[in-house]
Amino acid sequence: MYRPELIEHLVRPQNVGELSEPDGFGESGHAACGDVVRFTVRISNGTVAAVGYKAYGCAPCIAAGSAMTELIQGESIIRAAAISREDLRRALGGELPEGKEHALTLVLDALHRALEDYWNREAEEADLVEGYRG
Repeated sequence: MYRPELIEHLVRPQNVGELSEPDGFGESGHAACGDVVRFTVRISNGTVAAVGYKAYGCAPCIAAGSAMTELIQGESIIRAAAISREDLRRALGGELPEGKEHALTLVLDALHRALEDYWNREAEEADLVEGYRG
C-alpha cells in the first residue's frame, strides 16, 4: 500500500517538534479528515537553518511533513518556497494511495504559511527600524 520511502518517514520521522522562538510559524488543516500540520522555521542569512513539524492525522500526512523538513533544511527560503507537490511526492517514493493526496497540499500550505509569517515579521521589523530612523 505505502512505498518504502513513505514508511521510512512514518517510522523514523525527522525534525519532529516545534522550535522555541521560531522566525516563522504555519499551520494547515483538513476539516473533512481532521489532519493538521504545523511547521516552525528558523531562518539565518536567508537560509532555513532549522525546521520542526508536528502532524496529527493519516500516515501520508505525518510522512510528508518529515520529508518536507529534509527537503528544506539548509535551503534558501526562495528554494524552500518553490518546492512543489511533485518534489514532495517524489521524496515519498511516488504516488500516494487514492484519497491521500491531500497530505501533500496540507504540508505545502503549512510550510508556505510559515515562510509567509517569517517574511511578514521581517517586513514589520524593517518598518519599525525605518520609523525609528524617520
